[in-house]
Amino acid sequence: MIDFKRLIKNGVHFGHQKTRWCPKMAPYIWGSQNNVHLIDVSKTAFQLEKAAQFLQGVVAEGQCVLWVGTKKAARDIISKAAVDLKMPFVCHRWIGGTLSNNSQVKKSVTNLLHKEDVLANAEKFPLYIKKEFNKIQKDVERLNKNVGGIKNLTWPLGAIVLIDVNKERSALKEAAAMGIPVIALVDTNSDPSLVDFVIPGNDDSPNAIATIVEILADAARKGVVIAQESAAKEKEERLIAAKSKKDAAAAPAPKKVIAKEEPKVAPVVDEEESISE
Repeated sequence: MIDFKRLIKNGVHFGHQKTRWCPKMAPYIWGSQNNVHLIDVSKTAFQLEKAAQFLQGVVAEGQCVLWVGTKKAARDIISKAAVDLKMPFVCHRWIGGTLSNNSQVKKSVTNLLHKEDVLANAEKFPLYIKKEFNKIQKDVERLNKNVGGIKNLTWPLGAIVLIDVNKERSALKEAAAMGIPVIALVDTNSDPSLVDFVIPGNDDSPNAIATIVEILADAARKGVVIAQESAAKEKEERLIAAKSKKDAAAAPAPKKVIAKEEPKVAPVVDEEESISE
């Protein structure tokens, strides 16, 4: 159960000014104070628990989760959580087509990996001069900023976690078009229509964002443990099955028992009967 005091202490319940609200967020608004909307933390806790359970189930099935937060308040929080979980993330700029045209974006990832390999093995490329290496280094820094976080992006994508749907509108539309479930922190000035798991809360405060991301990351971490246990169990079952199959093949085949045919006895003919005939 999520602690309400923890949410309130970190300012998750603060929304935007009443003049900047989205009417579709009305079910999640508790009231207002000093012309600022206040979010109902009980609904935040309920929605967050629901999203965390879904995220844990997705990760437990071995599917990938993409973490997205390009606003300044969310960059470090999102990147740290994703790196700890060894999952893909976007924290600087959303590249159009990351989901809907991934084959093209993957070319940039391949280019990045190639240039990183060139820098790591500079001695194997004696034809490059210092100026060319400096240019490659700058390209690597630029590509790392744009697509460095999605180098380990795999398909099928189980879910996408967003911070601030107004800022990440392009990512939200792509995910909705691709049918990928979206978990998002949604403030009172945002439209939650395309979000599958709405977590109403403050998407501007670093403390509030860190609280929500930490709870979701803990759920994902539990899913990783479950997935690892399932994989280990399946591996063990495969080894046992392979061993039993090998033992069965190595066992000597049973000898076939050939039934002996009984000798045929000629019928006895009575002499008197044969003479009378």
